Amino acid sequence: MTGNPLLDLLVLAIPAALAGLWWTGSRARELAIGHARQACRQQQLQFLDQSVALNRMRLARTPAGASCFRREYRFEFTSAGEFRDEASVTMLGHALLNVRFPYTRDSEGNRIYMH
Repeated sequence: MTGNPLLDLLVLAIPAALAGLWWTGSRARELAIGHARQACRQQQLQFLDQSVALNRMRLARTPAGASCFRREYRFEFTSAGEFRDEASVTMLGHALLNVRFPYTRDSEGNRIYMH
């Protein structure tokens, strides 16, 4: 290629790393959509737009100590079809860390906001 082995290695490694990042990100996003959909179903909410949006991504470690990305996705939902509310799904690698809604409901169906 260029005659410089290090440069040749970089020319091959950088596109491979980008493809790997895209591949793992796509899988994490698919899993986040499934978790958001399931959480909405469990809370008797409607998952809107059938999608999530990446809000934040950073390097992290799994409980076993392996390096991975911690990705936070935002999604929208509605309880009565009148208002769009936003919640989040956090993934640690391909594992679900949590799903957070801005409020819960009491026994009478009233919203109780979490701080």
